[in-house]
Amino acid sequence: MTEQLQTILRAMRTLSARDKLELLHVLSSDLHETALLEDSSAAFWNPQSIDTLSSLHLTSVVSDIRSLAVDFWPSDESAHDINAFISSRRHKNLVNR
Repeated sequence: MTEQLQTILRAMRTLSARDKLELLHVLSSDLHETALLEDSSAAFWNPQSIDTLSSLHLTSVVSDIRSLAVDFWPSDESAHDINAFISSRRHKNLVNR
C-alpha cells in the first residue's frame, strides 16, 4: 500500500459515520463514471459494422420514393415560399452569431 493511500486511510478513519458514507458514495460514483467512460472508449475504438448497426436499428431500404410523400403541405404555400423562409432563417441565424 502506498504512503499516499495510507495517509488517506488515516484521515478517513477520523471522519464521522455520515462523512464516511458520503465519501463512499463519492468514490462509488467516481468509479461508476470511470467504468462508463472506459466502456464508451472501448466501443469507440471497436466500432460495429454497418450491417450490425442497421440490424440493431431496424432500418429498411426505400424501394419506392413515393412512400416518402406527405399529404400535410398547405395548399396555399409554394415550394418557393418554404425555400424563402429557410433562406431567411439561415440568414438571421448567421447575423445573430
